[in-house]
Amino acid sequence: MRGSDMGSLLRVLVSFVPLITCGIGLVTAGGRDWQPETNGWDYLHRVDHIDLYRKPVAGSRFPVLRARTRMEVPATKAFRVISDYDHFADFLPAVSASRVLAQSGGNTWVYQRLGMPMLVADRHYVIRVTDTFDEVHNGLIRVNWQLDANRSRTLSTNNAVLPDVFTGSWRLEDTADGEGCDAIYTIHVEPGGRLPAWLFSRAAKAYVINVVDAVRSRAR
Repeated sequence: MRGSDMGSLLRVLVSFVPLITCGIGLVTAGGRDWQPETNGWDYLHRVDHIDLYRKPVAGSRFPVLRARTRMEVPATKAFRVISDYDHFADFLPAVSASRVLAQSGGNTWVYQRLGMPMLVADRHYVIRVTDTFDEVHNGLIRVNWQLDANRSRTLSTNNAVLPDVFTGSWRLEDTADGEGCDAIYTIHVEPGGRLPAWLFSRAAKAYVINVVDAVRSRAR
């Protein structure tokens, strides 16, 4: 990439970061409900009602990000939103396309496309999603997904880039009164292409917050 092209890319991405955090205020960590994560997780900050954490990944330039919050709906209601893959484009930021491709043996294969800002190629991929339910432990629901590399490689790359890594999970557990749920959203992305690692990581933190906020609003 030429120097002028890289400069343009940096300007666009820098301008993109505040746009995706529009409407969300950063507040201090004082008075939060949760203690900082251990086992390698570093507490970053609280944005409104969401605590954000980061954990480095050996051999990767990009950390795992985790957001933790309490939603005002039961876990089953939040799960209905999280698993509504055919309508992600209606409410999730940057998702321009999402549709279920196949379902088999407790697995769901989903195609998604993420729209990126100007001069940055879109990302698209196929993920394999697995759901587990544990009614014994406060209606615990887990949703795990990972990149299906084989199916993703069948996609056209003319106008979009395949990420190198795309894994994540939701953990939803009902509160004691059953009126709400504790939600943990974890994601690790290696976007592929030539995005500067520090700038993508900065934008990714804002994106994680926006995803959790969007799910909460939709579940209500």
